[in-house]
Amino acid sequence: MSRGWRPMKILIVCSDFPYPANHGARVDTWGRIKALSELGWTIELVVCGKEKPSDADMKYVSGYVGDIKLCPRSSSLKDMLHAIPMQASSRIGLRNLDLEGDYDYVLLEGDYVYPILEHPKIRPDSAILRVHNDEAAYFKALARSTRNLLHKLYYRMESRKFERLQKMMRNKIDKYLFISSKEFESFRSKDPSAKSLFLPPPVTMGKFGSNAFRSKRIVFIGSLFMPNNREAIEWYLANVHPLMLREPGYEFVVAGNSKRMSLSWLEQYDLTNVIVHDTPESLDEIYEEGYLFVNPMQNGAGVKLKTIEAIQHGLPVISTSIGCEGTGLVEDEHIAVADSPEEFHRKIKRLLDNPMAAKAMLESSQQYLRKHYNHKEALNGFIASISPTYPMKQVM
Repeated sequence: MSRGWRPMKILIVCSDFPYPANHGARVDTWGRIKALSELGWTIELVVCGKEKPSDADMKYVSGYVGDIKLCPRSSSLKDMLHAIPMQASSRIGLRNLDLEGDYDYVLLEGDYVYPILEHPKIRPDSAILRVHNDEAAYFKALARSTRNLLHKLYYRMESRKFERLQKMMRNKIDKYLFISSKEFESFRSKDPSAKSLFLPPPVTMGKFGSNAFRSKRIVFIGSLFMPNNREAIEWYLANVHPLMLREPGYEFVVAGNSKRMSLSWLEQYDLTNVIVHDTPESLDEIYEEGYLFVNPMQNGAGVKLKTIEAIQHGLPVISTSIGCEGTGLVEDEHIAVADSPEEFHRKIKRLLDNPMAAKAMLESSQQYLRKHYNHKEALNGFIASISPTYPMKQVM
């Protein structure tokens, strides 16, 4: 350890409280907080979101971070008229938050918390952006997915505003951590001078699920209020599910948080052998009773963390090309990929009829995650590369 070394101090700025880690973005952010804590960092956390966390959740997170500040997100219609995206303009209060300052680094968990860069105690050279999505592409994809004309207009407006915001951020930030290998390669080809890294989402290295392959349950887990997930489920129910009903013992399980939004849109489809879990308290049993996971996404950006989480929980995955983008998983080695209903059905049936092939694919994909998704090791190396005084830690 270098003489005079002190623990590094980082401010992590989030648009949503990171715990409990019950959906993709929270899983990613919470895993990073734990990794930095285990590496000996002093962490301060700022959250600017809609929902106030419970006292119990605040207490649990306090075991990893030194200070937590909550910044209310505004909900005024005037935020839609701002030059920057509503997702960022509604968090304008970050500019005036009472902060201690003197941070080695400030980690922005996504573009939404851009206003923190305008805080007088934040040095521009300390900023690191965690790129969860190419937000301009993501909102454009949401516009394609939704049937609601007002929502479509909103998503298109946000997409154009994010294009402008991303250009502004590139003038202020030169350090990037990409969750998607595809978006990382695209960014690096355009801006090779920036300090950037493909930092895969965290997985718990000692905790990978197994599978007995006894049932014929096909599982989809995702946020049921998101239009791109709804589009994926509808595509499967309209095109693949009728073909699968010929298979004795087949069931399709849909689970996820609906945020109390109606799921009546499911009723236009044949729901024979369909099981829906609306906002379940735990997903463990759903994963345990599944045979394989399907990710029939038609639109999206970034990494579809549902694919990674399914593999970690012991389910081999059949996905569209969109559903496995940015993961690094290799088709027919780690994951089955199909974009037409007929091919999707054929690949499901092949794995249902051949448990050994399903097991081999699962083991191959889990081994890939063990080798390439060591979040703590990659993060540790990145910090060492941008900070000459930072002593590399031995990562277990």
